[in-house]
Amino acid sequence: MDEWLESVARLASSKWTHFSIMGIVIVHLLTKMKERSMRNEIQQMNQARIAAALSDRDDSIEWARIEASKISDCDRNCIKKMDFRQLRDALQCGEVTAELVIRAHYGLALRAHERTNCLTGFIKNSLNDARKLDEQAKDPSYKKPHLFGIPLSVKECIAIEGERCTWGLAKYINHYSDEDSYQVMKLRSEGMIPFCQTNIPTDCLTINCSNSIYGTTTNPHASNRTSGGSSGGETALIVAGGSLCGWGSDSGGSIRVPAAFSGCCGFKPSATRLSTLQAPEPMPLRPILMTTEGPLARDPHAIVEIMRKMWSDIRLSDQDPFVVPVDFREDLFAEGRKYRIGYYTTDGYIDQLPGNQRVVREAVELLKAKGLTNVSPMGDKYVHVGHDLVPFSLGKIARKTFRGVFATLIADGGAALADRLKDEPLSDLMAPLRSFAALPLFAKKLLGWFCKMRGDTNTADFFLSQSTRAADVQRGIDQVFACRKSLVKKMKDEGIDVILCPATLTAAMPHALPLSLPSPSMVATSLWNAMDFPAGVVPVGVWTEEDETAMDSYEEKGAVETRIKAGCRNNVGLPLAVQIVAPAFRDEMVLRVMVDLHESMKKGANDL
Repeated sequence: MDEWLESVARLASSKWTHFSIMGIVIVHLLTKMKERSMRNEIQQMNQARIAAALSDRDDSIEWARIEASKISDCDRNCIKKMDFRQLRDALQCGEVTAELVIRAHYGLALRAHERTNCLTGFIKNSLNDARKLDEQAKDPSYKKPHLFGIPLSVKECIAIEGERCTWGLAKYINHYSDEDSYQVMKLRSEGMIPFCQTNIPTDCLTINCSNSIYGTTTNPHASNRTSGGSSGGETALIVAGGSLCGWGSDSGGSIRVPAAFSGCCGFKPSATRLSTLQAPEPMPLRPILMTTEGPLARDPHAIVEIMRKMWSDIRLSDQDPFVVPVDFREDLFAEGRKYRIGYYTTDGYIDQLPGNQRVVREAVELLKAKGLTNVSPMGDKYVHVGHDLVPFSLGKIARKTFRGVFATLIADGGAALADRLKDEPLSDLMAPLRSFAALPLFAKKLLGWFCKMRGDTNTADFFLSQSTRAADVQRGIDQVFACRKSLVKKMKDEGIDVILCPATLTAAMPHALPLSLPSPSMVATSLWNAMDFPAGVVPVGVWTEEDETAMDSYEEKGAVETRIKAGCRNNVGLPLAVQIVAPAFRDEMVLRVMVDLHESMKKGANDL
């Protein structure tokens, strides 16, 4: 033993040992210096890219300002007052030209952008597109397509030929789409003109709307609130009067949440009725949370017209064989078609705030009132001939579904998300994304057990269900599909055609709140991506003083409830919406009820 210690002592005192240690230290320091230098270079490169993107946006805004100034305020205001159907009819009869309409919308979009920072740029080719349509319309034999000349705003992450598609990431600033999204191609063929691109959150992963390139989009109703995400630029633009209709995408509520927060209509179709071949995934969500593109608009009539033409032929399935060739089903949408609607105010997982529950009850009464018909000459006898509305409960379906969803959330260990966020200059609002991506699985499990010991089962589910083991991921997928089966059976057993439910947990949130909440806060919308049910959102009312008072009795069952109760105060006047869903490929049922609810609200307002 003594000889061994003497050998170690001699080795430690050897100059070669000293040199080796010094060499290791020097190599380590040089490696760190090189890494720092590379990070600095990447940061400088990102800053240069961002500066170039902002310069291009400023250039397109100035171009649009000049083009918008070439028409009179009278013409612009005349077009501004038209709803979708009025504008469509005016374009069809030649009362206004496509060029006049597109110039008017440049000016309207600029005003909306000044209020909300909703644009990432104008599409300069849109002016030429409008002129080409007007030139074709001069030919007496030319038959105008149904959506001739109607301007369309488009979410930045959706492909537009020749335009940037960054997903809110600096590393993709120099990425330009080489073709349109197949859905955008179809809408162009029907006469629509994509005229601008709208803002999104970093990687389209959250329900706020901020990125390090174009900044933060604000809610048109309150600048300290988010417009929602990830189609938040679209809804801010539409509600602020800059566009009649837009085109977004939805992976877990990215159309419906911003529509509800901002106060417009949004629709997520059945996933396989539209193409997803061109859509990259920010996270490994397929086949559990299916992404699909879809429309947003000020009223559901515009959404119906867009989807009717989208599904007017088999063009999409010709381009993408995975699209099911189903035409628009007029029999399901027919006016007067009666459905049995099941409604609930909470999904049994996380309770919505008081105002969000109240508007569901109000929507029920509005739909009931629409179905009353006077059958007496004296005007004193009514019969109900409209939709049947009955209470409905999901039971434990939502909780079981999301245990399955969470099991698949980081099947790759978070590698895809970490890679996309690597070296990204995230803003303070979006920085929690990097923390989530970097958090090792064992730390998530510890957090889950901590939440479970505190009795917060919803947050515990989120952390404890996550896994990278193939067997756990497969069990998660199986559980989601079992829940689909259970829900369909429950609806059939109770004779339910359509479900009416809350659209979101809260009214529009403060900008920083969404990324401080665990994923269970998205259950209200993402449940229907997991079920692959078509879903639409219709604004019904606003948050009232009574809702604000009722917040005091809202029960804090876990971290999500505690944070939304504390963070979502002073909501009076903010828009509230409901959600309408139906089984897969029954999209037209959803659209029928959306229109009926909207018309019932208009009738109620006119009767006041």
